[in-house]
Amino acid sequence: MKKWIFLFCTGWINAFTLPAADSWDLRQCIGYALEHNRDLKIQQWNVESQQTRLVEAYTAFLPSLSAQSGVNFSFGRSVDPETNTYGTVSNQNNSYSASLSVPLFTGGNLIHQFKLTRLQLAQGKSQTEARRDNMVLNLMELYIQASYYQELASYTESKLDESRIQVKKVHRLKELGLKSKTDVALIEAQYAADDYNHAHTLHLLDNALLALKKEMAYPVTEELHIASADWHVTVPLVPSEPFQDEIAHTYRVAEARLPEMRQSRLAVDASLYGKRQALSRFFPDISFSAGMSSSYFRTLGKADFIPYARQLRNNWGQYLSFNISFPLFNRLGNAMNYKRSKIAYRSAQEEYAQRQDELWADVQQAILDRESLRKEYLHMEQKVKADSIAYAVIARKFDEGMAAPLDLRTASNTLLSSRATLLQCKLNHLLKCRLVSYYQGEPLY
Repeated sequence: MKKWIFLFCTGWINAFTLPAADSWDLRQCIGYALEHNRDLKIQQWNVESQQTRLVEAYTAFLPSLSAQSGVNFSFGRSVDPETNTYGTVSNQNNSYSASLSVPLFTGGNLIHQFKLTRLQLAQGKSQTEARRDNMVLNLMELYIQASYYQELASYTESKLDESRIQVKKVHRLKELGLKSKTDVALIEAQYAADDYNHAHTLHLLDNALLALKKEMAYPVTEELHIASADWHVTVPLVPSEPFQDEIAHTYRVAEARLPEMRQSRLAVDASLYGKRQALSRFFPDISFSAGMSSSYFRTLGKADFIPYARQLRNNWGQYLSFNISFPLFNRLGNAMNYKRSKIAYRSAQEEYAQRQDELWADVQQAILDRESLRKEYLHMEQKVKADSIAYAVIARKFDEGMAAPLDLRTASNTLLSSRATLLQCKLNHLLKCRLVSYYQGEPLY
């Protein structure tokens, strides 16, 4: 099954060839959208921000080192440090210090914060991949829709040309007395209806191209021509393996590889570390500190004072300290935070289980739709052949005066409707095949 889908989708992708220099195929549209989509750019910047947070969480394990220096001038009544008496003098006081602090134990808070930040970075990357894949899938659908209306416009144009020929022919037959005014009026009415259908189809094509431009972030004021596709891609007559086996296999692959599922699993792991981080706040914090300091003092205007270097040596001091902090009571803040983290963890588990159920339904629906469209296409292919023969027979009878204009109009509209339905079935089948292949692990682009 995988081999058949790969070959089929490869043929579909290659079917969008570039017939002219100003036409865009599917790969070009995807490449342009990936380069210019602003949502993807914003998400990429968010990932960059998460990377800086990961570096910050890593450096939290390192010691913090700080140094301070200050100078102070005092005027008026102050204490003389040499005599410890008050006097009206002006003093200069310099201070210097440096300190080192190392976290020894935080209840695992730093470790959990690091792991949580790393998971959040992985979540951001998975979210970027999910947005990119969803954008590409949506772009494929819009491209298929535009291609459908482009091909349908060629059908309606061909039918309009046939109606124009019929109008000229029926006018000539009327001049020869072989057709009545009623026949001429009915054929002209058919021509007017075909003209309207062609104009309406062109309008729908313009709307489809506009939606494609918006998804690509393409300038809406500029023209976009998509490449005409080769629709002679073979649709398989029978499936290559049972539905249920393919559904189960596709689900297992999709559940393990889809970025949306990976993002949901990472959300569960992140909420677990968030709960552990909240639990770590119940444990004491232990840290080690070390420092050194010195100072210099001088009474301004006084000639005899201790030299600067000697004062720095005399006032030099060091300290070592171990600090421990116990969280005794903070108005149940830690307890409520831990309870909220448990709720978030259980909620993430339920969301992941819900996403699994949704994925199973999506995979099953995509495979069933693909097979249903395959069968519809095969039936419509036979119907188009039959309607083509019926239209050719009635058109010949009409020329010979053996069929009414209403019969010709009915046969023509039936053939156009059958061809449009056949085209829609084939394009939708191609899209579903691409979606199933994506679920089975094949890249979208």
